[in-house]
Amino acid sequence: MSIVSGIGLTSGIDYNSLISKLIDVQRQPIRLLEQDRDKYNQKISAYSTLSSKLSTLKSAAEELKTTTNFYAKSVAVSDETKIEASVTNSASPGIYVVEPYSSSGKIELASVDRRTGTTTVSSPTDSINDTGSTQVFEYTYNSTTRTLNIADGASLEDLRDAINNDSDNPGVTASIINVGTNDYRLILTGDDTGSSHTVSITSNTTLTGFSDTDFTAHTASDAKFSMGGVDITKSSNTITDVIPGVTFNLKAESSTSVSITVNNDSDTIKQNIIDFVNAYNDVVSYVSENSQYDTDTHVGGPFVGEATARGIIARLKSIMTDSVSAAPDDLDTLAQIGITTDYNTGQLEIDESTLNDKLSESLDDVATIFTDSTGGIAKGLYDYIDDVTDSVDGLLSTKTDGLESSVDRISDDITRMEDRLSRAEEDLRNRFAALEALLTSMSSQNSYIIGLSNRISG
Repeated sequence: MSIVSGIGLTSGIDYNSLISKLIDVQRQPIRLLEQDRDKYNQKISAYSTLSSKLSTLKSAAEELKTTTNFYAKSVAVSDETKIEASVTNSASPGIYVVEPYSSSGKIELASVDRRTGTTTVSSPTDSINDTGSTQVFEYTYNSTTRTLNIADGASLEDLRDAINNDSDNPGVTASIINVGTNDYRLILTGDDTGSSHTVSITSNTTLTGFSDTDFTAHTASDAKFSMGGVDITKSSNTITDVIPGVTFNLKAESSTSVSITVNNDSDTIKQNIIDFVNAYNDVVSYVSENSQYDTDTHVGGPFVGEATARGIIARLKSIMTDSVSAAPDDLDTLAQIGITTDYNTGQLEIDESTLNDKLSESLDDVATIFTDSTGGIAKGLYDYIDDVTDSVDGLLSTKTDGLESSVDRISDDITRMEDRLSRAEEDLRNRFAALEALLTSMSSQNSYIIGLSNRISG
């Protein structure tokens, strides 16, 4: 081809450099498309981040959008050594008194069933079956009967392990205790509290020294207490269904009453409102920052010219500044509880002194501003964001789908143009190779003619 490393041997032309420059000129439309694709991808990324921030705002709104969620509760117990308690927002404020059970004069704890064997052995490894044949140990717990075959020569440890390792064990734990010198005994303990959960050794047991009469019983019992003059028994020390929204655990018996006090937790409510405002401000700030146009660099953020982003912010602002018709006229907007808009930034500002006063003096009216089913601000914001961020046909998913389609279309165009450019480059190389071959041929002919002329002249 008369071209070595892109340099013409005859012409001395740097074809690689020349071809590269020619192709670079033809690549300009591709570069413009790549810039467009980058812009679309930046928009996709920006909308993805906006969706995430909106989801955070939605979660913050959820903490305030219903009365159950809004009215955060706190709980206090007069004697935490006897009772501990936890509370959900569904609990009603009030003082609930847990009193001693009438017949015993005390708050009683539920207990598990425990059977202690009276048969003793000098060592846990001593044999408990010297009959020369397999014997049966059978017990019932929670309406389930288990029959275990205890081999000749089996020890107390073997019996314990047979019970504990039984894959169908209904909830009984066997253990061995040493109550004195050479005095090892078997204990059977049920897993569940309550009088209905008892262990019984059946009459089918043939293992000597381990029949029902060979065990002393600490029988399972129910928790017992009284509330409002009514005696109550429960199978567990964890009580979940006596005070709505309150779970309390009985920790120790008590001959005196223990009070459980449920209050509205204003500190948590206030913090939830602050979190809500901060999440809103984060969305507004993010859209604002990405909607700026730099007049020096002539580069705009991904939301410049984006009606979708502007529309979302406009709707959020409208919701946040609306009045709530169900609330009283003097307390039906966020501004009236100390949350106002900075019109330079569009963000919300909190006057904590005003907010504290309203939470203290008019908590129910403040709740209405956020929770009203037809015009509540948190309720309205939650529902709007839920629609906007719907993964199937929400505004953001529709917008992102459109942007991704544009990226795909541009990528397809770039691929086709790159293919054409590759063919054009190959064609140039072939043309320059042909030109170099022609120059080489002409150079040879010229040398031949000059040589011939010199011979004739000589």
